[in-house]
Amino acid sequence: MSLPSSTRQVTPLEEGRVRFSPLQMENIHTHFRWNNDPELNRLDSEVPYEEESFGDFKERFEQLCNEPSPDHRDFEIHDAEEDELIGVAYVARISPHHHHATIGLTIGERDYWGNGYGRESLRLLLRYCFENLDLHRVSAEAFEYNSAWRHLIRDAGFSREGTAREYLHRNGQYWDKGFFALLEQEYREQVGHDASAPSAEAAI
Repeated sequence: MSLPSSTRQVTPLEEGRVRFSPLQMENIHTHFRWNNDPELNRLDSEVPYEEESFGDFKERFEQLCNEPSPDHRDFEIHDAEEDELIGVAYVARISPHHHHATIGLTIGERDYWGNGYGRESLRLLLRYCFENLDLHRVSAEAFEYNSAWRHLIRDAGFSREGTAREYLHRNGQYWDKGFFALLEQEYREQVGHDASAPSAEAAI
């Protein structure tokens, strides 16, 4: 399995109303705003929220743009019709030998929540994983309280494989973390099913 050295070799990618592109330095202020959003941190990160200075964030973001890890892909999600940056997506821990990886995405702009952009972004991310990276297995994780993401991956055909009980401590209580996965054959079957079925309202 040969992995592209950069997302720039395969982007932009489009699916419905969304388009993926590489991370762009010109969009750093939007990424910085999302990075310092406590609610987005609660939904997507295990690291307790702590506001980060622009200087520290800029250093990290420049490295992501200019020196990406060979086993990681980062994308910006754009509204293809309005050409507006609305979120981010990633493929992490890519294994060329085992043909598997872990994914995640965030719709950072709240005006786009609940309107199907998360569903279309997930379709595009999975297409990239199984078509461009030639993966056999794609994994995802979901915190117990992030029902939107959990429903989204289940609707995409992911199966729950396990639970880390009371894994995360947030807002004075402990929460489970679920582990999910989708195999290539299941993806192919799901894509065929979606092509003939009416679209459903997206969770995010």
